[in-house]
Amino acid sequence: MLETNSTPQATAMLYDWKWMLKTLLQRPLAILIPAILCAVLAIVYVALRPSHYTASALLNITNLRLSSSDQNTFYAESLYDPTFLETQVQIIASEPIARAVIAGENLTEAAGGDEQKALKAFRGSLSVQRVGQSNLAQISYVASDPEKAAAVANAVAGAYIKKLVSDRDAAVQTASGWLRDRLRGVGVQAQLVSEATPPVDKSDMRGLLIIAAAGIVGAVAGMVLTLILGFFDRRIRTPEQALAACGAECLGIVSVLEAGPAPGGQGGVLARAPAILSHVLRHPYTPLWQALRYAGVVAAKSSHAQQRIAVTSTFDDEGKTTIATNLALMAASGGKRVLLVDAHPYSPALSRMLAPQAGYGIIEFLADEKPSLPEYVVSDPHHGIDILPFSAAGIYEGAAQLLWSQHMETLFEQAAGYDVIVFDLPPLIATGDIRAASAFVDSFLLVVEWNKVPADEMHAALALVAPVREKLIGTLLNKASLGRIERWFSPEASVIARQGLYAQPATAKDAG
Repeated sequence: MLETNSTPQATAMLYDWKWMLKTLLQRPLAILIPAILCAVLAIVYVALRPSHYTASALLNITNLRLSSSDQNTFYAESLYDPTFLETQVQIIASEPIARAVIAGENLTEAAGGDEQKALKAFRGSLSVQRVGQSNLAQISYVASDPEKAAAVANAVAGAYIKKLVSDRDAAVQTASGWLRDRLRGVGVQAQLVSEATPPVDKSDMRGLLIIAAAGIVGAVAGMVLTLILGFFDRRIRTPEQALAACGAECLGIVSVLEAGPAPGGQGGVLARAPAILSHVLRHPYTPLWQALRYAGVVAAKSSHAQQRIAVTSTFDDEGKTTIATNLALMAASGGKRVLLVDAHPYSPALSRMLAPQAGYGIIEFLADEKPSLPEYVVSDPHHGIDILPFSAAGIYEGAAQLLWSQHMETLFEQAAGYDVIVFDLPPLIATGDIRAASAFVDSFLLVVEWNKVPADEMHAALALVAPVREKLIGTLLNKASLGRIERWFSPEASVIARQGLYAQPATAKDAG
């Protein structure tokens, strides 16, 4: 049996880039659905969004100063100032210019008569930027009407030029008469290079780009959500996960078996039992057959003359009764004498399916002062197994205490003629029963329902029954969806799944 390797280092190795890739590929719908949903929302937005048009006016702004070459000659020259144009850009976008344009273009009406709201909307639609490192300033305005966008952009340029002229005239009035004409040609000068014209195309982002961006954002969000869910989803789906959780190797993967009554011609106690209880007899060499053969080989290393194998699970309804019955039939088909014992005091399903008319069971045997085992078993010579039911009286208080008490020694003494004893136990959460059974049983086979049992809970359940971990020969993944398990990129699962290739006898052509 393997030592447990469920260490933090081993667990951390599961969460690398390979794990992330596998997690994403395993849940394509979790990525595709958010992407499609975001794309659909983007399509609706593009279809319903209002149209916007941007018109731009271009100004050439210079700063001239008055210079002289001699006492009587004056001329204007450009004054270099690295902060000059940035200052003018701020002036163009200033509140006095804005209010002048709002008043001139009647923008207050569009804001319901609220001047502050109109001012806020105006600033949100206006953009003034310097063009590269030049003296050009671009005035852009966005509106739902292209005519309005051009009119407002030109109005801003006109208001700015008007302000420059007004400021210069005020400065000229303070100068002497002979300099006034010369001063009118200096200072800040603005020339309208190109006025704004009504735009033909919308300035909104292209609809296809919005839809594509929304789809990408949705896909990324789906990927993040998938990784988060994958990190917290610790349900066991692969042999590697089972090994990391309990430290014992996975003996096989079993798909969902066919339900229904046993097929015609089935004799013995299995005649009226569900077909899944005798699956290995009708389907040799399948993954279940291979897994139970492997379990029998591993369990053969027993400290007793006979093999004492207990089949359990983490929780109820994981299929352990089915596996226990098939394991007993598998051993019997190899010529061994087998005793199948229903040791589940809380839900004796095996007794209900295989020995519903039994008058006695293991509880009556243990309570008898001079019991004789042959009187309590239900024999099935057709399949070579004997069945020891739980109790004819069903579940009652005190029955569980008789199991795994000192009276069990009598059972093993009288069962010395059997080569194999298979016990159908309650799940691991019945810690008292499982611990008590570990003193009498050599090997435990843990049945794990695929995609149901969280690794943390199985690890915790095994930690509460430490003796079981020491005698655990392996796990068996039951009720697996082989079609889905291929997407989990488990090398061991892929190899086990290929065991189904041996379900049919080899022909002469492929015998080699």
